[in-house]
Amino acid sequence: MIDKLTSWVLRTALAEISNLGVDTPDAPKLSVSVNVSARSIGRMELAQEVIDTLAQFEVPAERLTVEVTETALLVDPERAFAVLERLALVGVRISLDDFGRGQTSLGYLSELPIHELKIDKGFVMDMLVNDAHAAIVRSIIDLGHNLGLQVVAEGIETVDILASLHAARCDLAQGYFIARPLPLERLAAWIPVPASSESSVA
Repeated sequence: MIDKLTSWVLRTALAEISNLGVDTPDAPKLSVSVNVSARSIGRMELAQEVIDTLAQFEVPAERLTVEVTETALLVDPERAFAVLERLALVGVRISLDDFGRGQTSLGYLSELPIHELKIDKGFVMDMLVNDAHAAIVRSIIDLGHNLGLQVVAEGIETVDILASLHAARCDLAQGYFIARPLPLERLAAWIPVPASSESSVA
């Protein structure tokens, strides 16, 4: 049922961000991320489905990020690359999720049509007490920046970890310290950013 679930999540996410008024003059420039499974990313029809759903809810393509894991990409690399490339060409952002836990070669990484690396939370959550994990986090940040990518750290649960990531020049942060998952109505009331700011809803 994963394909049906992916379609439902995509429609729901884009409908909700559309309801938040992503392009009204007084609204923050919100984006939304949708995780896509190995099975779904291997369907050539997925790219057209995403494009059609964006048009249905009148959400600009750059407001959507499609997240895929390293493992998902390795199931059928050629099909996954073709789907991601088509999405990237229309402006959808592509994020490589849980980076550091899979088996993506650096050569393959440089060829993927991606915009963002998400550091696996297993490295982030104990980076202040595990020197090896701290070194991995810093290395991923440097690697991402050298490839022209944004880097996201997930699993942030303390202010000290957030400060350490800020010092390492990590671009974006995600975790319970910032906010726990919220229903749409509470999210709309919580959004603290001014109208000119960029925000991401993951």
